[in-house]
Amino acid sequence: MPGVTLSGTFFDRNIRTPYFNQYNASVQYELFKNLLVEVAYVGTRGLNQFRQIAINQAHLASPRNPIINVVTGATITTNTPANAPLRAPFQGVEINGFLQNQSTAQSSYNSLQASLTKQLSRRLQLLGSYTYARSIDNSSGQGAGAGINGIVNPGAIGDTSGILGNQFDNRANRGVSDFDRTHRFVLSYLWELPKPALTARSSARQWLFSDWQMAGIIVAMSGLPIDIVDSGAGSLYGLNGPSALARPSYAPGASRKTAASNIPAGYFFNPFAFARPTVLSGQLIPSSSGTATASVTGTDLGNVGRNVLRGPRQINVDFSIIKRFPFGGSKNIELRVEFFNLLNHVNLANPISDLNAIVPSGIDSSGQIIAPGDFGRIISTSNNPRLIQLALKFKF
Repeated sequence: MPGVTLSGTFFDRNIRTPYFNQYNASVQYELFKNLLVEVAYVGTRGLNQFRQIAINQAHLASPRNPIINVVTGATITTNTPANAPLRAPFQGVEINGFLQNQSTAQSSYNSLQASLTKQLSRRLQLLGSYTYARSIDNSSGQGAGAGINGIVNPGAIGDTSGILGNQFDNRANRGVSDFDRTHRFVLSYLWELPKPALTARSSARQWLFSDWQMAGIIVAMSGLPIDIVDSGAGSLYGLNGPSALARPSYAPGASRKTAASNIPAGYFFNPFAFARPTVLSGQLIPSSSGTATASVTGTDLGNVGRNVLRGPRQINVDFSIIKRFPFGGSKNIELRVEFFNLLNHVNLANPISDLNAIVPSGIDSSGQIIAPGDFGRIISTSNNPRLIQLALKFKF
């Protein structure tokens, strides 16, 4: 009976308590009466944060630096996808399914925040705020935001997740955070409508045309980062498969800029800018810095960084109309009509960013993309259509 390979997630014995350093500076100035402007710098630095590491990633072997299997005692000098488990530090344990929770992650957040506040005067109240920010880390999870399959899953919330790339390189997964928004603007307002002149002629007209309000919230922000992954990459390290922990490479002559230009119709980014990091038999493995070769054709870790692209921007407008019917002194009945996504604007979700969405025949033997399939396509939205809600309140 064959043995069962161990897998799971475990805590590092040397785990430490995560902590943050927070710092800010702000300036406020009253432009006019009841009108305040504020500009602030806000930053944080996170240390000893949690992240998951596949600590059983296979090492590369060569005649100069052979690997001695701790169980069989065999000397390994070749690198193939098949012998990756024999080159792993722990025998009988999965490579990409054996994860350790460590407190070895770091993060940083820097932002410029500006706001304009108008207190209720002349029947108008508003608060406008704008944030220009950048969050960088090597550990954050998706937080129910963008996914690699093109679908937003509110149930997939994680403060941290497995990293992609070289598991033994602390900076391999460093990039903008999964939840990063470069620009974010929010405007909220409340306007008490003036009484029409005709209300003075009749108490019925005053009861009907007085005490009307309009309110709303406008939100506009940058899209979420797009992480390009490839479940077929990293086979020489044993990191490929359903729980892949690797990314593709840029196609020859391509770059991050190329991926955002010359975009084919129906795609959000240029899928031909990427390629599976295939290493043919006898070739040097690029990630080994010239110290190891592939004994048979396999795949490397890839040179595409984390979250290198940005998804579709988001905008939403909520609006409400409020009417109060006062009676009996302090009592009133409030009628509200609320419009969520007033403009019925469609906010698109991030595109499919898993190279595995390409059918096998869509990638040639050298790893170049021939037919991208759904890789790079947007297939879902991230918001609801217009919703209208009626509410009736009795205040006493």
